[in-house]
Amino acid sequence: MHSVDVLVVTAIKEEYDAARALGGLSSWADHDEDEPAPYSTARYGTLAVALARPTRMGGRNTSPITTILAHRLRPACLAMCGVCAGKPGATAPGDVVVATSAYEWDEGKQTARQFRADHQAFELEDRWVRAVQEFEPSGLRSHGVATEEEAELWYLERLLKKQNPRNHPSQDRYFPRATWETRLERLRASGFVQWQDGQFVLTEPGRTHIEQVLYIDVDGPDRMPFVVRPGAMASGSSVRANSRIWAELEVRKRDTLAVDMEAATIATVARDQQIRHWLVAKGVMDHADPGKDDRFKAFAARASAEVLFELLQRLLKPPPPAMPVPGPVRHEFTLQLRYRWPDVAGLLGVPAHETRRFRAGDESHDLWRWLEQQRRLADLPEALDEIGLSDLAERLRPHL
Repeated sequence: MHSVDVLVVTAIKEEYDAARALGGLSSWADHDEDEPAPYSTARYGTLAVALARPTRMGGRNTSPITTILAHRLRPACLAMCGVCAGKPGATAPGDVVVATSAYEWDEGKQTARQFRADHQAFELEDRWVRAVQEFEPSGLRSHGVATEEEAELWYLERLLKKQNPRNHPSQDRYFPRATWETRLERLRASGFVQWQDGQFVLTEPGRTHIEQVLYIDVDGPDRMPFVVRPGAMASGSSVRANSRIWAELEVRKRDTLAVDMEAATIATVARDQQIRHWLVAKGVMDHADPGKDDRFKAFAARASAEVLFELLQRLLKPPPPAMPVPGPVRHEFTLQLRYRWPDVAGLLGVPAHETRRFRAGDESHDLWRWLEQQRRLADLPEALDEIGLSDLAERLRPHL
């Protein structure tokens, strides 16, 4: 059995391959290849990483392998990268949404007249939310500043899709300050756009040109000026190709920026397995609209993996080495918790199936050993304070 800092799960093989091919990783080692829950391990900077995937996407298929490996590997964090549908008007293809909240959007009661939502949201801790808000992706391999040619193609594509380029969420990334007028004038001089009824519209040469460019572009982009958006992620049991979903989600949870199938499962397993941290980052490949295609899928998978691993590297920094707990202090813990160990176990959320394994008369010793194996000894002082053993908590703190 391997001990890892983070277990990363992807929903499909393409997402798995994108994470596995990420730069900065050591060589992968494969484990349990003939077992129901195979996984691979590598190092990313200071982090020991495990990577796995189910054979089919969706929360129902993701939960079993995630639960098995979470129990086996006991990571400090459970994470996921991959692709999602992004909210139109708030996200653009290629952007990466990091879930600050994850919930099942279709939890509730369906009556003859309406759906009554009753979802349970899992919230990301504030320190991690702040890190996402301040994350700048410009140093990542998939990020790149748009060239003038890319900006002009972006503008023509917006007109082709009958989108308003002026209020598009990525407008300022393709037309930085003081470039709007000059770049539009280049397009007009090229004969691709013309002024009509108070706005620029495509000419026939412009339409032919952008349609041909999009037809040829079967591989999708290698680099894009994407941004990282923190927001709620709504998980469901089916792939959506219906843009009405966004109006429904606006009523249920206004800050929803993405729809996927597995984020809520990751957060749920983290809670059930007593894993302190969870993190889900997914790249926007479409807007869950009828005209969706897979042009941005590979890029979205790759960019989400880069964002996820870089965030994990920053957030899961190894703690400074602790001083060994002196034998007398540990002995005192064992004595003082001989009859109070159930209180501490309850406060720390030690699962009942684990406490049932504790040896009669040695429960406090086995509790210490279990917390040591789970790398959770640092949680002890606060729990001891809660039950009135502050003196013991103070003796432990310098060593944890």
